[in-house]
Amino acid sequence: MSVKLVRPDIEQERLLVQESEAGFTLLEIMVAVAIIAISFVSLLGSQSQSISIATISRFEITASMLARQKLAEIQTADFEELSTAEGDFEDDFADFHWQTEVSELTEDETGITGAGEILKVVDLTVSRGIDENMVYRVRGVIMAKIKPVKKK
Repeated sequence: MSVKLVRPDIEQERLLVQESEAGFTLLEIMVAVAIIAISFVSLLGSQSQSISIATISRFEITASMLARQKLAEIQTADFEELSTAEGDFEDDFADFHWQTEVSELTEDETGITGAGEILKVVDLTVSRGIDENMVYRVRGVIMAKIKPVKKK
């Protein structure tokens, strides 16, 4: 019969080694935290970009609606009274500004004889506040109402 003698301090050392291998090292934790931090930074960047895109889209939708409204007002106005003007929209859109530049189309530009008497170009600009990036421009051609010719 053989007897194994095991020293008690070796047995304790083996248990300590096994316990320390069961956890994470400081280096592993630092690498994991760095990966999580990089992920959060990229997510915050994309969130910021999407908010910026949503703001621009909201402006473009609102400005195009206001431009349509203003062009409809211009088209219903008397053709002879069309002139360059500017102003602010009312009510919920008081922070939006509009400006029109009206010019006559010449015969050279259109190839139509007498075009200056019946066609005008309206350049409409809708802007919001003092931000140079918040500007919406549209160009339209307005035609004078043609009076019917009476048959003799």
